[in-house]
Amino acid sequence: MKKLLWLAGLLGLFYGHAWWTLSEQRAQRWIEQHELAVLEQKEGVCKDFTFDTEVSVRAVHAKGEWQLDGGRDHVCGYIRSSNAFVRVLKPQLSTQTEVLSFERAGFPWMSATAKVQQTTTFTLVNGLTMSEQGEATYVLRRGLSGLQIAGLTLRSEGNFPR
Repeated sequence: MKKLLWLAGLLGLFYGHAWWTLSEQRAQRWIEQHELAVLEQKEGVCKDFTFDTEVSVRAVHAKGEWQLDGGRDHVCGYIRSSNAFVRVLKPQLSTQTEVLSFERAGFPWMSATAKVQQTTTFTLVNGLTMSEQGEATYVLRRGLSGLQIAGLTLRSEGNFPR
């Protein structure tokens, strides 16, 4: 009987942890932290992507449209080589994320799909402010090390100068 109670308790903890890990509020905070880490070029950002991740990004700015399609290696290479102005100009960064829809999947809640609206603002030392708004769909997967991105589709527009 004791073994059965222990087993039931462990299963309850497992399911409770799964529910908590993939809750809407926790996923929103995790996405915001991930986006800031990418913009600030923090170490370990590539660990946030699963090995089989698929990413599709389309961004429209004053200089035109650019796109990025690929897997983890392609995205991580882009992250390492991009955002040079962040390293040089060191702007103040802020990002706001609003969850438009959130759905857990893969009982016992091993993944979730979050559709979010994001606004990222860059404020330079001289007071110039640039912003980017967009909608993103994240497919988050729960793993041993926490949440990871299994898929990302992003469409955005920004007011960056030429």
